[in-house]
Amino acid sequence: MALIVEATVWLFALGLIAFEFVLLQAKPKAIQFLKAFVKTPWHHFLEQTLRLIIGASIVVHAPHMAFSDLFGIFGWIIIITSLMLVGLPWRWHHTFAQKVIPTVIKFIQLYGILCLALGSFIIYSLV
Repeated sequence: MALIVEATVWLFALGLIAFEFVLLQAKPKAIQFLKAFVKTPWHHFLEQTLRLIIGASIVVHAPHMAFSDLFGIFGWIIIITSLMLVGLPWRWHHTFAQKVIPTVIKFIQLYGILCLALGSFIIYSLV
């Protein structure tokens, strides 16, 4: 089980880093990826399920990482916000995303750099 949890955290970190490289190579595909999670209720619940898995994996593996307290809190924030989004009607999440995504797209380069930084920090903490 510990191996699966650690692998999940590694995949999350590598996915964040990969997002920056996709952004640099194919910006429209990166934007399409961000918009995909609020297209339908199914996509919404897929996103929340993935977030719950990632958050739980970070919480469970945090004691084995550098900055364990920080990652424990980070994992719980992911879990709590995911549960809140599961409890809200999909339409509310969709409406919120329609307002936020244009701002994210406007600052997509900064968003990508932050993803790269977070992914790198997670890998540093794993090693």
